[in-house]
Amino acid sequence: LLGDRIIKILVKNKFHLNKRMYMQRFTVLLLFSFFSFNCTHIKMLKEVPHNFDSRLSNPEEAEAYPKLTERNRLMGNLSAERTCYNVSHYDLNLDIDVEAKTIVGYNTITALAVHDFSTLQIDLQHKMNIEKIEYNGNELNYSRKEDAVFVEFPTMTQGTEFLFTIYYNGTPRVAPRPPWDDGFVWEKDKADRHFIAVTSEGLGASHWWPCKDHISDEPNSMAINITVPSDLMCVSSGQLKEIRDAGNGKTEYRWFVNNPINNYNISVNIGHYTVIQDTIHSLGKVRDATYYVLDYNETVAREHFKEARTVIRVLEHYFGPYQWWEDGYKLVQAPYLGMEHQTAVTYGNKFRIYDKSKSRNIYGFIDYIILHETAHEWWGNSITACDPADVWIHEGFGTYTEVLYVEYLLGYDLSIDYFIQKRRGIGNRKAIVGPRNQNYWGFSDAYNKGAWIIHTLRNVIDDNELFFKTLKGFAVDNAKGIVCTEDVRDYFAEKTGIDLTKFFDQYLFNRKIPILEYAQENGQFYYRWVGAINEFDMPINLLVNKSEKRIYPTIVAQSISIPEYATVEVKDWEYLIIKKENEDLLTSAAISASN
Repeated sequence: LLGDRIIKILVKNKFHLNKRMYMQRFTVLLLFSFFSFNCTHIKMLKEVPHNFDSRLSNPEEAEAYPKLTERNRLMGNLSAERTCYNVSHYDLNLDIDVEAKTIVGYNTITALAVHDFSTLQIDLQHKMNIEKIEYNGNELNYSRKEDAVFVEFPTMTQGTEFLFTIYYNGTPRVAPRPPWDDGFVWEKDKADRHFIAVTSEGLGASHWWPCKDHISDEPNSMAINITVPSDLMCVSSGQLKEIRDAGNGKTEYRWFVNNPINNYNISVNIGHYTVIQDTIHSLGKVRDATYYVLDYNETVAREHFKEARTVIRVLEHYFGPYQWWEDGYKLVQAPYLGMEHQTAVTYGNKFRIYDKSKSRNIYGFIDYIILHETAHEWWGNSITACDPADVWIHEGFGTYTEVLYVEYLLGYDLSIDYFIQKRRGIGNRKAIVGPRNQNYWGFSDAYNKGAWIIHTLRNVIDDNELFFKTLKGFAVDNAKGIVCTEDVRDYFAEKTGIDLTKFFDQYLFNRKIPILEYAQENGQFYYRWVGAINEFDMPINLLVNKSEKRIYPTIVAQSISIPEYATVEVKDWEYLIIKKENEDLLTSAAISASN
């Protein structure tokens, strides 16, 4: 019919071809248009099974949290020896022997006494050797337990600013599987030259440099001065202030971070780098960006890393200003997949967007590593969790950023098609927020489930304008700050006027997700929550004959009137729930109604 209408138009305009020829040409045109659109937008998406509920379950048995070890007690607990002081500045100086795979150097720590004290705790992996610890020109006594170092000071009074230096050396831990299992990465590039990096999230930065190794205490600034063989370049966080000839065929690279930074975000990246300069348009200003890639990758990287321009633009749209322009924005090629090292995002996805990337569900569209790790410049680096148990704030918001990026560029429907696949792997075996003060990194379900919780919150609010205003407000108001899960809850509750206590209790502090049981009969739709905490009353939206209807289930069966034989869809693509049709609910609802 559409073809006939177009042919009539063509004939009316005196295109003297017979109808068969018109149909042939129109069919070719239509197919070309269809497949062109698919190649640009839809064909990117892998075919997704339609029954998504089967991917979600609440296992009968919970998975136990790790047994608390003495090391994790010392690393995770904010003891008096740690809360007695706040670090304001680190001055890290290291000489890295790339052949022997050893490091030697010192870290000068500037801090403020929060309380009177005579002993404080710093952290350094027990296999690293401490040569001495100095304060005011005097060596201090210290003792070691696991990876904790207890340093004895003259009595320090509240409000005193002081600095001390730890001289150390050793063979740092080799990363078994970076960035998931941390340590130094001593690799060779394709030209058989040294290619070196380090990761620390989870294990802690103290595996290679002495620091107060708790996620909640960030220095206000940091100097990172690294000496390497002169044929190599060293890239770290912040601005490159100076390159010095260190003698004996070595060069010192002096980097400086002007902002608060997580300990685990400090990295060194050593290789035969070439430098690519770029510019990024940021909220009306043109900013500099720098990419460090192995010399033989310059051509591909120069084109591939242009994606960062769009990434920054979209993320600033949702979350407000990138916070680190004073320290720059860098992408740094690394011998592992990638990591969100602040202002020096490491990248090892081989400049591809088709395979070996979690963006594989959108073929040819995006390099997941650039997007996800840059998202952490807001979620994790600017806004930092108060405890490793709350790391879903980093990873859940980071993962939801991927979804918002797709939504921004391709629209909501395609973002849902992409996002629905991230239900895979949600385990529900333990609560996302686990035990605090135990150095427990709550990565289990932090990524995909965390993102789905945020999406569910968006639809509980049921007002996109309000949700995005609150989301950006949270990112801006808490920039360069430390937050707990409760802070997320309270901020969104205040700005939206919705009591979110039960929502957060169910989704963050309880392992199970709610099950919506429902049934339909005689112009009535029956529903209730099961497997939910007491007084859980999250509203959800239905489509009744394609018209949206909001219901307010509780653990008590209820019903609403609907047209006889209506088609009802539970909008489970908007909520992290399990939906379950249950005919027994008809009897339960009838009993409840009679009572």
